[in-house]
Amino acid sequence: MAQGNATTVTTGSAGDQTPMTVAYLMLIACAMMWGSNHVVARGVNATVPFEALSFWRWVVAAVMLFPVCYKYLGRDLRLMAQHKMSMFLIGFTGVFLFSVVIYLAAYNTTAVNTGLLNATTPVWVLLFASVLSADKPKLGQWVGVLVAGAGTATIIAKGDLSVFARMDFVSGDVFAMISAMVWAAYSMLLKRAPKGVHPLSLVFVSALIGLCFLTPLYVWSLVVDGEPFFTHLDPAWPDMLKIFYIGAGPAFLGYLFWNKGVSVVGPANAGVFLYLMPVFASVLAIIFLGEELHMYHLGGIVLIAFGIWQATRKKRT
Repeated sequence: MAQGNATTVTTGSAGDQTPMTVAYLMLIACAMMWGSNHVVARGVNATVPFEALSFWRWVVAAVMLFPVCYKYLGRDLRLMAQHKMSMFLIGFTGVFLFSVVIYLAAYNTTAVNTGLLNATTPVWVLLFASVLSADKPKLGQWVGVLVAGAGTATIIAKGDLSVFARMDFVSGDVFAMISAMVWAAYSMLLKRAPKGVHPLSLVFVSALIGLCFLTPLYVWSLVVDGEPFFTHLDPAWPDMLKIFYIGAGPAFLGYLFWNKGVSVVGPANAGVFLYLMPVFASVLAIIFLGEELHMYHLGGIVLIAFGIWQATRKKRT
């Protein structure tokens, strides 16, 4: 696994070179969109079943992807057909399994518990990398992950460590921890993606694979409920707009930026950027929900920024 020791890494289609700085900016933008995903999802969980949210999220993403990736599909499908098992695992874990468990977590536990347990993803990435990868994580990466994790915990706990002692263990906690492990596994599997496949094609085909499993789950939910969820919305359009944003932003652009960033800097370095998600979620809550900025926000952001710098900086030789 390449950890991005060079300033430019060749990825994707022939002649495509992505500078490290651009890859890091993509990961930051990805964390911002995924941070907003939790904020938006909280606004629809009372009216939209998790099966519907998971399904329509990826339908929107696939529809937006096709017009911009179809010109690459003819070549890329042949490459991906030679790596059927890798593509199946990427789509199954990153689209289907993660979508299901993350929304099950959000619907069945508190925001504090979900945020804290999801923040363990970079730790799982490093653990998986240490076992499965030839390039073992360095001490500086472990230190950076722990420091950034402390910053995340500071924001989630609002500076009050007694919050953790009061946490109640529920089924959603299990789903939140599983989602962190699933995302770590997905990030590792991205290194097995066929070389030369365009990032747009990779996300599109992954979405189709995931929808092969999300569709029957959604149909089953319709059979159980008796009618589509949107017939109960009054009015329907605000929630439908939120679902569209989740598909166009976190699913479409978010996965595209994440896949590209991981291919350049490696899953261990990329995983640390997930600690930015609660930072962006806090900022968005302050801007759009009128919440106040507290010292624990600033302290957590400083710790996260230092942790990311420590985990991704290059050692001078």
